[in-house]
Amino acid sequence: MKKLLVAIAATLVSSWALAHNCPNEMKAIDAKLPSVQLSADNMTKVKGLRAQGEKLHKEGKHTESMAALAEAKKMLGM
Repeated sequence: MKKLLVAIAATLVSSWALAHNCPNEMKAIDAKLPSVQLSADNMTKVKGLRAQGEKLHKEGKHTESMAALAEAKKMLGM
């Protein structure tokens, strides 16, 4: 029983950590956007992924949010 409680607590803590990292990832993307040289098409994709990440974060879908933000960061060379 004790191991089960520890596992549940670890899951909750890791979810909480991811939930609070989404805004930091969005800030990093926002900071990089003005200085990066991308085609108009790629810039649109990056901004769309960033917006999708924010939407998913607000919906509580933090794993999906982090995936979208990671893709945007990859396109930005981060």
